[in-house]
Amino acid sequence: MRARDVILALLLIGAGVFLTYEKSGRFDRMFDGWDLRIGLYNEFLYEETPPIDRPLPSELRVVNSHGDIDVVGSADETPKVVFRKRVMARNKAEADLIAAQIKMTVDRTGDRLVLGTNRETFRRRHFETDFKIAVPAGTVCTLDNSYGRIRAEGTGATGITNPHGEVVVRAVSGPLTLSSSYENVDINGVRGPVRVEASHCDMEIKNLDDTLEIDHSNGSISLERIGGRTVVRTEHAGVTARSLGAEAVIETTYDAIKVIDAGEVKIRGRHCDITADNLSGMLDITDDYGQVRINGLRGNLKIDGRNVEVQARDVTSPDIFVKTGYQDVLLAGFSGKAVVVLNNGRLALEPVASLSGAIEIQGSYADVHIAWPAGFRAPLLVQARDGQVTWTLPEKPDSETTNGVTELRAFSNETGKSGIKVVTVHGDVQVDPAGR
Repeated sequence: MRARDVILALLLIGAGVFLTYEKSGRFDRMFDGWDLRIGLYNEFLYEETPPIDRPLPSELRVVNSHGDIDVVGSADETPKVVFRKRVMARNKAEADLIAAQIKMTVDRTGDRLVLGTNRETFRRRHFETDFKIAVPAGTVCTLDNSYGRIRAEGTGATGITNPHGEVVVRAVSGPLTLSSSYENVDINGVRGPVRVEASHCDMEIKNLDDTLEIDHSNGSISLERIGGRTVVRTEHAGVTARSLGAEAVIETTYDAIKVIDAGEVKIRGRHCDITADNLSGMLDITDDYGQVRINGLRGNLKIDGRNVEVQARDVTSPDIFVKTGYQDVLLAGFSGKAVVVLNNGRLALEPVASLSGAIEIQGSYADVHIAWPAGFRAPLLVQARDGQVTWTLPEKPDSETTNGVTELRAFSNETGKSGIKVVTVHGDVQVDPAGR
């Protein structure tokens, strides 16, 4: 058989399959959710305002699959529903026939009202349905959708599920639970705990007065003014957090973390760059293959890193611990107790003259440079094996010996003060006046 005959046979088979699926409706179900506003199809709009019997139950549930859900709480005690049909058809006559068959379903059970559609009864589903609902402020709501936007404003306790649509939340007075993916999440103003599960989307969340818990992957997260405890668990996502009022725990991979104006913060990252500015509580970081930048910290500092570069300035922490390797470390403007463990890198120390805690340095294949503040007096002991010690202060050291290990002592008579101890292997140590 020639190639032309093979191609012709495949085309005939494909056409037969297409016609079979199209006539049976399976073709429509395969592409349910696709935008058909192309080719010969046009969109026709129909709108109804079906009445809702009073009194409105205390809980409202809306179940939609293709279209938008918009629920707003208002001072008006009378519920109002606008049911919109968006029909894709070749002409208006065809659209009129389809629209006449699309119905809003109403199920009132006890103190719960469920609004939905009869979409599942259609073999071909070339249409979308929108709900625009006004309810008394504070009404408990459960909103389920698949392809379309959900907006909730002024409601009470609210649960939202929307796997393929945008979610917008404003001024919700009760707890909020949200599950979403593939479209953005925008939350502003919730008076109650918030729990979010989302993926492949960007999130912006602000003005919460209670706790926030997020499980997320692939996208970005922006947080601002969170009153309660914050927990963020994500992968392949950048996190920016500002004005956190309570403890925060942030976990992510392969993207940057930035925290500004917060209390106690715990960060667990992999291949992440981390920035922390103006923190009042403890900062606890575990990371690898990244950079840590700190500017302004009043709580304790703990960094456990692997291949992590560290630059920390204006750190008035009572207790500092830094462990890393194969990168450089800078500690500047610090006054509390400090322990630094470094291998295969360079360490620069710039303490303030009012040092209130002991400094201990453990280095392996690490060079250490100390910028000695003017007028600063504290006992210093340097032990460098297979390395040199350079002293450039105007005052001479108390003693300096070399016998396989170079040992230097200075200001030994400053008893009762916190001292500095540097022990290195295969690294040089240099002590210079600050500002040099």
